[in-house]
Amino acid sequence: MQTATPFPATGHKLDFIQALRGIAALWVVLYHGSRFISPYGSGLGDLLFGPAGRMGVVLFFILSGFIMVHTTRHLQGTPRDALEFLIKRFARIWPVYAVITLCYAFVRLGGWDIFGNRVVLGHIAHSLLFLPVGNGPAPGFGVPVLDVGWTLNYEMYFYALFGVSLLFGRWRWWALAAWLGLFLLVLPGLRGPVSLSPATDYGFAWSGLQLMTSPIVWQFVAGVVIGLLYHARWTAWNPGFLKYLLFLTLSMAAWQYLSRARMGHGVLDWGMTLIPLVLAFCLASKRFAIPVWGPLVFLGDISFSLYLWHPLVQELLSWPFVITGHGNLTSGFAYLLLTTVVSITVAALSRPLLEVWLSDHVKHLLLTLCAPWRRR
Repeated sequence: MQTATPFPATGHKLDFIQALRGIAALWVVLYHGSRFISPYGSGLGDLLFGPAGRMGVVLFFILSGFIMVHTTRHLQGTPRDALEFLIKRFARIWPVYAVITLCYAFVRLGGWDIFGNRVVLGHIAHSLLFLPVGNGPAPGFGVPVLDVGWTLNYEMYFYALFGVSLLFGRWRWWALAAWLGLFLLVLPGLRGPVSLSPATDYGFAWSGLQLMTSPIVWQFVAGVVIGLLYHARWTAWNPGFLKYLLFLTLSMAAWQYLSRARMGHGVLDWGMTLIPLVLAFCLASKRFAIPVWGPLVFLGDISFSLYLWHPLVQELLSWPFVITGHGNLTSGFAYLLLTTVVSITVAALSRPLLEVWLSDHVKHLLLTLCAPWRRR
């Protein structure tokens, strides 16, 4: 007699992409929660989850490049296509980020007093406009109000770059390559040796130019290349070899995690194993379905909310314990488990409300306002 499993594998061809997004978000959550076990960079918390944060960020960037190729593959590259792409991506990211950023600012930066503090308001404005503050080291170049938001500065740059490249129609890949070559090779080369390390700061005065020339953008480039290979009209290798390739790339990523070798944001750091891993999954999926555990797909579906909400959850959850005299319970593995579960729960509630309802309303509003330009 065959019984159904409580968490069946899913059947969609690209569910593994959502699963990888979910894993990336969970790694970041666990990295930030590792401080409940031991201080950052030390002890058991660092031993278990120290490599996870940067691993998750790099995986996000690679997947972002792939997803942008995949979701725009049928577009003709008209001005209307470019405008709608930019509106949809903005509506997908900004409303959710704005709400959570304002909540975080209100709770952590002084409540209603923030509206009388020009410095704080300027910090919030930079954050909501996806502009690096410009007063910190690469690759963040300053921490936004919601500290994890520094990665969204790059994400929105990717979207803007991809949207503008659509204006070039069938030449869009050449336009994209030319732009990336200018900002990742030519301009950095004028300032000194070109580097692949995201810790590199070429010393440009404008923080936006610092962001556009950061070597961390190569992770996005890698994802774009993987997306183009996935949609190329050729058949991948035989299934047996591809299964071995999956095993090999997963093993190498596990080795890098356990050995803690080159754990930075660069293509020669975490990109060294994660780029081949994503490529192997994409090539294998062209030949056979890759079964994915259902909860991982669910985790991928809520990954954006999880990524943004978990810092606030980890900060606030200690309050009821401290107020009731149980502050001793706000550390250790049990508290890490509790904050992670609550973060996932908040994200699951946030997705239909913010990522779907609010984002859809913003999208429809912007599409309506831009209707005259869309008809041209």
